[in-house]
Amino acid sequence: MPGMTNAFAHITRRPVLLAALTLASASVLFAGTMVAAAPHAPAGTSGLQTSAYEEPAPVEIRQAVRSRAEASLYSYGWPVKPFNRQHPVRGFFGDPRISNHGESRQFHFGVDVSAPNGTPVYATTTGTVFIHPLHATTVAIVGPAGVEFSYWHVVPTVRSGERAIAYETMIGRIEAPYGHVHFSEARNGRYLNPLRPGAMGPFTDNTRPSVTSVRVDVDGRVALVVEAYDETPLAVPRPWHDLPVTPALVRWRLVDSEGRSVLGWKTVVDFRLTIPPASAYEEVWAQGTTQNHVRLPGRYQFYLSRGLPGLRAGAYVVEVAARDTRGNATSTRFPLVIRAPLSGS
Repeated sequence: MPGMTNAFAHITRRPVLLAALTLASASVLFAGTMVAAAPHAPAGTSGLQTSAYEEPAPVEIRQAVRSRAEASLYSYGWPVKPFNRQHPVRGFFGDPRISNHGESRQFHFGVDVSAPNGTPVYATTTGTVFIHPLHATTVAIVGPAGVEFSYWHVVPTVRSGERAIAYETMIGRIEAPYGHVHFSEARNGRYLNPLRPGAMGPFTDNTRPSVTSVRVDVDGRVALVVEAYDETPLAVPRPWHDLPVTPALVRWRLVDSEGRSVLGWKTVVDFRLTIPPASAYEEVWAQGTTQNHVRLPGRYQFYLSRGLPGLRAGAYVVEVAARDTRGNATSTRFPLVIRAPLSGS
């Protein structure tokens, strides 16, 4: 997306010298020069720091993408015209959402489809209309087999109890000043990622997530925190342009100086299919995480580990992998030195 590299130039373009980052209480430091991964490095990029990464998808996703031909198929179209053309999405499934002066923290349970205020929004399934009793600008349509699509920030043109016909019934118009419709899919009460393969489409994504830094926090125990981002495959109109979104999958492992696995691959977050409950927010998102605001990119910081007990003194490498719903992935490596054994978490 144009301008994204500039937005993160202070993080990604120059080496970050961390030799001075010494935590005496934990005897841990990141050693030498750490070169953070440049966003969306071309396929085939090689070197110590960044490489492609492949990780098996959940069973539900593997079944939907058995071949590249099947991956291009989709179950339903977009909620704004044209229904069979991809639209810009400025908020991804799982993004951090912080409101009420920080009192409310949750995972984004849908995607934000960007469109001008007043744009007509249409039903994406045939079913019964339901207007949210506490949110007059939220329309839901309950369809067959326990599916429910909901459309937020919409001034309704329908009423509860009416029947909506997919791609024929206009359910409302995008409410000012939001400039988008928040679209979510739930099946039997479980929110699902609308951008997973085989769901909303057409949708293609040729970008690659980036892992920009890893840091050590000490607050009663040693914690590893990673900062990682993805970008939107289509440019989002101003003023919400050039803002990051969250990767669908973040994993990590620890290897020693010989490349031998010390801690095997562990999944930090996996938003490819669904999201955790809001109660897990502080276990996933680290202190310092912020969401996007107009002309102010959010900071997406994930806990890799809330403790590193039992590690011997020595040189290690923290390897972090991030990917999106279409398999575009990056693996970035960061040197870590432990100067004294870690006894507790």
